[in-house]
Amino acid sequence: MDARAFTEQYRTIYQDLYRFALYTMRNPHDAEDAVSEAVLAGYTGMEGLRKDEAFKSWMFTITANVCRKKLRQQPPEPIDQVPEQPDDGPDAATALAVRQLFGQLPDEERVIVAMAVFGSYSSKEVGALLNLNPNTVRSKHKRALAKLAGQLKDVS
Repeated sequence: MDARAFTEQYRTIYQDLYRFALYTMRNPHDAEDAVSEAVLAGYTGMEGLRKDEAFKSWMFTITANVCRKKLRQQPPEPIDQVPEQPDDGPDAATALAVRQLFGQLPDEERVIVAMAVFGSYSSKEVGALLNLNPNTVRSKHKRALAKLAGQLKDVS
C-alpha cells in the first residue's frame, strides 16, 4: 500500500475511528490524540499490512491498542459535553446519558461494544482482534448492553 492509498482508505474510516476512540477514551481531546497516534503508527507500519482489504480492521486494532495503552497510563477525564449533538431536547439528554453510562463500563466491555457498533465487527472478528473466544465476546457484549439498558432505565 502506498501513501495515496493509505490516505484514501483512512478518509473512509476516520469518523468511525474517532467515534470508537471517543467512546473508549471518554474525552474528545484524548480521542483525537489516540486517533492521531494510531494513524501515525499505521502509516509508518504500512508494510505490516498484508492485504489492503484488511485496512479497516488493522486500523481499528491499532487504535484499540493505542487507547488501551493511554487508559493504562492515565485515568481518563469524564465527558462533560456531547460533541456533534444538539444542545437541547430529549434526544440530546438521552445521548449524553448514554455516553456517560457507556463511559462507566469496564474497559474491555467498552472496547467490545465500540468495535461491534462503530466497526461493525462480528464477535468472531472482535475475538480475533482482542485475543478472546467469540463466545466470551458475545456474552460480554450482551452483558454490557444489558447493563446500559438497566442504567438508562434508572436515569429516565
